[in-house]
Amino acid sequence: MALTKLNTRSLPDNSITAAKVGTLGAGNMPNGSWVMLHSIAQGVETGQIVFDNTYITTAYDDYVMIGKECTPTVDNDEAVIRVSTANSAGSLVTCGHARSYLRLNANPAQGAEAGSGTHVQIATDLGNDANRGGYFTAWFYGLNNTTNYKYMNFTYTGKHSADEYTWRGGSSIATTSAVNWLAFKFNAGNVKAGARVALYGIKGSNHS
Repeated sequence: MALTKLNTRSLPDNSITAAKVGTLGAGNMPNGSWVMLHSIAQGVETGQIVFDNTYITTAYDDYVMIGKECTPTVDNDEAVIRVSTANSAGSLVTCGHARSYLRLNANPAQGAEAGSGTHVQIATDLGNDANRGGYFTAWFYGLNNTTNYKYMNFTYTGKHSADEYTWRGGSSIATTSAVNWLAFKFNAGNVKAGARVALYGIKGSNHS
């Protein structure tokens, strides 16, 4: 029985180039997707990196802030995130915060830290060594809620003044008002040039 050779050239071309598809808009992404709202690559030293009500809106309830290569200008400084309900630093919310730490070398060290103030402290006594920096993820829940307090969790890994550490913890954000302003900064000094920080909204997080 003779075999017929299939002419593959006659088959339709089902490939779709990226140019044909274009950018997938947030409206077409499934619930649970992270939608990047704004990213900042800090080219110069700055006092703080702010995300205001241009980006924190009623479109999402849950937000994630991610920081990379964040280094303080002052040695032994604290990394903090400030929270406001007035789209400015003029109405900062009091936050209770706690974290556990682990040293990242062969000599183990671990413990707990806690505090309260008009910021969330996410790391302690950070070094300002060149090319070391720190990396963090901070997840905020229900920022648009006007009935309950807000809460958040975080991790931070980077250069302590002496060794590398990782911190993990959370915070209670003591307000029943909607939050519409977040700022990453260091407590005593500035953020060195080179820091990269982005804010994401979680699609579908404002479900009823």
